[in-house]
Amino acid sequence: MRFLSALLFFLLYLSNSLRVYSQTITPDYHNIGKSVTYFVDKTASLSLDQVKDLERKGKFLPGKKEILNFGNSSAAIWIKIDPHYTGQDQIYLIVDAPNIEHVECHLSGEDGNSKTIKSGSLCYTMPGVAVENNFVFKLPFNGNKGVKPAFLKLQTNNIMLVPLKLATADALLKGKALKDRIEYIYVGVLIALLLFNLFLYFSLKDKTYLYYTLYVLTLSLYLMVYIRGYGFLFGEDLRIVFSRYPHVFLSLSVVTSLIFCRKFLNLERTVPGMLKFYYFLGICGIVLFFTSISGQKSLSASIAQLLTVTVSVVLWISGIVAYRRGHKPAKFYIIAWFFIWVTVGIMTFSLAGALEVKDFTMELVPIGSTLELLLLSFALGDRYKIIIETEQRVRDENLALVQNQKQRLEELVQKRTTLLTSTIAELESSDAVKNKLFSIIAHDLRSPLNSLISILSLNDMDALTMEDIQHMLKENKKNIETIYTTLNNLLHWAKSQMSGITKDPTAFDLKQLIEELVLVYAPLMEKKHIHLATSIEGSYPVFADENQIRLILRNLIDNAIKFTPQHQQVELRLRHVVTAVEICISNTVADTEKINTDEMMKINSIQATYGTANEKGVGLGLHLCREYIRSNGGGDLHISLKEKIISFSFTVPGQQMT
Repeated sequence: MRFLSALLFFLLYLSNSLRVYSQTITPDYHNIGKSVTYFVDKTASLSLDQVKDLERKGKFLPGKKEILNFGNSSAAIWIKIDPHYTGQDQIYLIVDAPNIEHVECHLSGEDGNSKTIKSGSLCYTMPGVAVENNFVFKLPFNGNKGVKPAFLKLQTNNIMLVPLKLATADALLKGKALKDRIEYIYVGVLIALLLFNLFLYFSLKDKTYLYYTLYVLTLSLYLMVYIRGYGFLFGEDLRIVFSRYPHVFLSLSVVTSLIFCRKFLNLERTVPGMLKFYYFLGICGIVLFFTSISGQKSLSASIAQLLTVTVSVVLWISGIVAYRRGHKPAKFYIIAWFFIWVTVGIMTFSLAGALEVKDFTMELVPIGSTLELLLLSFALGDRYKIIIETEQRVRDENLALVQNQKQRLEELVQKRTTLLTSTIAELESSDAVKNKLFSIIAHDLRSPLNSLISILSLNDMDALTMEDIQHMLKENKKNIETIYTTLNNLLHWAKSQMSGITKDPTAFDLKQLIEELVLVYAPLMEKKHIHLATSIEGSYPVFADENQIRLILRNLIDNAIKFTPQHQQVELRLRHVVTAVEICISNTVADTEKINTDEMMKINSIQATYGTANEKGVGLGLHLCREYIRSNGGGDLHISLKEKIISFSFTVPGQQMT
């Protein structure tokens, strides 16, 4: 039984060995991940002899991907490379990743002894290995038997992608030249963007360009120094420092991108609801900075993956919302962040093993980031164009001002003359309004009071029964309500005439005020069988004189109920308009021919009217409404008549104007 087990194990081992090693690897600068075997040393404590013994026992696993992906692990990875190459050209082994911390290459010499060459992003360069933005080892020949097998030990406290290549000298130069040409393009673009926008900042003194320049600088350092491994250009010491704390640059890039996007989108005005997400992501960027600077590289790598995707998606969404709200320069901004979150998303899925990593995948983030920065520069170009057009317009206006100074002075004299004439006319019109108003009041207040006095006199003479008194009081209730409304409006108008309109603005919720008034007018609407339709979802904070706004709404709602036929509808709507809240009160009218909106729009128009149930008014309400609306910075009262629906609308400043 033991013999059969041993035989079975031997056959499996032989089959695996034949399958792995029977394939000759062509040294043409292509990834050889599928042609090698590997072993994961979780304790990172095995010696070379122990590893070779494990390899002879068949413990090594065959590579399944062209680029091996071992995820975020601190384990040591042992890889055996056996090229089976019988040519005469010198062969080089390339570990085509710049950020693997520790790389040991164990080579077999002609005398049978093993030679170890140590390298890595945290190690100084030693003879036998070329260190630039990858690690290149020269493989020894074994006479006519070709290249001897080599063992690699790789270890890092970060995500470990292992692109391995074999190449002759010619293939190495050609492959490196092609990769360098691609990288030189986006390096040149990044430098150009950095210098150009720095120049714009010093020229225009616009901090948006400064924030963009800092974003380009920090992101470029992360991409080129760490991701693409060009830290070696700054010397051995700085290369090691950059590799030890790589995510410091990414954390600074996250923070500067948030500051830039907030300024570029004018977030406080366009999308204030996104500010809390920006603050949260900024805090996460600061956390990433401290985890990186404290040397927790593995934790920083995990945070970095999640943060880069989240930041790009949030900034992209905020750009879409800002563009839909009228921020036109955001169109290039949206495309830019779409590029980056797609490329970062693909890279994240690749690192997670959901997608296979290719050579192009390694270039995807630098290329996507370069396109993003280029498109953001286009978006800033729109801003620059607007600034230039504004300055040109100001210069033209100043020139026209100098050229037409004499004409302006003459126009000023003419305007003053016209203003004096208009003031006299307004005084005369105001006097006429007062005379007309007191004439109406003298009649309209006296008549209901005379009626009440008559009822009381008849009651004193015992000429009325209780039923008669109740009937007559019920009939005169409308007159009493009219007297109350008229006196209330009259007192406000008289106060404004004596001391001018003064206001005491406070912050309050317009929705709550309207709900209180609806409760007050509910019995009256129920009596006339009028249906109230409202559209006031959410909150509507405003900053105005609450008492004056209450008076405006009481008059408009009272008028709407007064002139709405029975079994019809009054509609009340609120909506946000930029930095204000618009109020619209609409109602159905019985006869549109009796309504003259042009006359109602006149400033000094005061005309008594009767409602559908003969409710009497003196026409003072709309006059007061117009004055109080203007006093509270809401413009004017707008009146429109469409078919049988009349609408009164005005705006109240939003709370943010404080």
